[in-house]
Amino acid sequence: MIPTVLGMISREEIGVATTHEHIFIDLTGFFTEHPVRGVVDPKTAKVCIENLGVLNRDPYALRDNLLMMDPKVQKKELLYFKNAGGQTIVDATTIGIHRSPELLRRMSEETGLHVIAGTGYYVGGTHSDFVRSADVDTLAEKMVQELTVGMDGTDIRAGIIGEIGISEIFDDSERKVLRAAARAQKKTGAGLMIHINPWTVNGLEATNIALSEGVAPDRIAICHIDVENREDYIFRLLDMGVYVEFDNFGKEYYVDRDVRNSGYGLFVRDTDRVALLKKMIERGYKKQVLLSCDVCLKTLLHTYGGWGYDHLLTNVLPMMEDAGIRMQDVRSMLVDNAADFLDWR
Repeated sequence: MIPTVLGMISREEIGVATTHEHIFIDLTGFFTEHPVRGVVDPKTAKVCIENLGVLNRDPYALRDNLLMMDPKVQKKELLYFKNAGGQTIVDATTIGIHRSPELLRRMSEETGLHVIAGTGYYVGGTHSDFVRSADVDTLAEKMVQELTVGMDGTDIRAGIIGEIGISEIFDDSERKVLRAAARAQKKTGAGLMIHINPWTVNGLEATNIALSEGVAPDRIAICHIDVENREDYIFRLLDMGVYVEFDNFGKEYYVDRDVRNSGYGLFVRDTDRVALLKKMIERGYKKQVLLSCDVCLKTLLHTYGGWGYDHLLTNVLPMMEDAGIRMQDVRSMLVDNAADFLDWR
């Protein structure tokens, strides 16, 4: 059984799921102002067709692109996913980037989608004084409460742990939160989803920490492995028995070199992701793959010129079929793997 924002459902009710999205999110804390070609004030400029080109080469260039909080827009965007055959969406927004349980419940009621919310804390730069000062067991009990009773003073329960944030520089506060998340997993059986800075291999240390706390490998999902497609790293994770998440379908950015750094770099294309996915399936790792789009920016939405939450179902599935991936394998990843990971065990 799995808690959704509207109550418990069985694994059979999950259906076609996208396992890592953001319905409401505020990433403006990561906005760093710098000169942007053709934009007078990046702090106040709105996302519009005239600056889509700029944002395709630096998606963090405009503050407005980092904020998705309009219920009317988000409802419309979720319905694209539902109309494409989607049934369940996991909102991986954790404390620190504006998790909104009551808005998630409203979206589930108005769209008919199952929405599964996350508990836990994002990367160290968003940790509050409470998180930095609390001990591991205090943080673990907070997560357990959100999973079993409700979040933020409501009766709306989280259904997954994560995404637990790990930065480019994996700091002690993040390690503490991860240990707490692992202990909450042991007490509840909920899946543990770990955000890794995409241009690092910190998933290896994160996995070892979770394993050292007694979490079974098949209760761990390592996110964002499909930004660079670093195969040696990915196959090492797979050999550790964890899930790896292809969750950047639709993000094909060539980040300008003047803003690029070791923690913010280039993205591969969807065709590259599909090719690697086929290789993994051929090597027998099909049961360890989760699929999604990690929609977290305005420009990823249809409303602002993107492909939306349904991109995987509408556009990527035909690409997979063209590449020779069997649709029964795709269904296994979208339905069976998602149910296996999300079901509390």
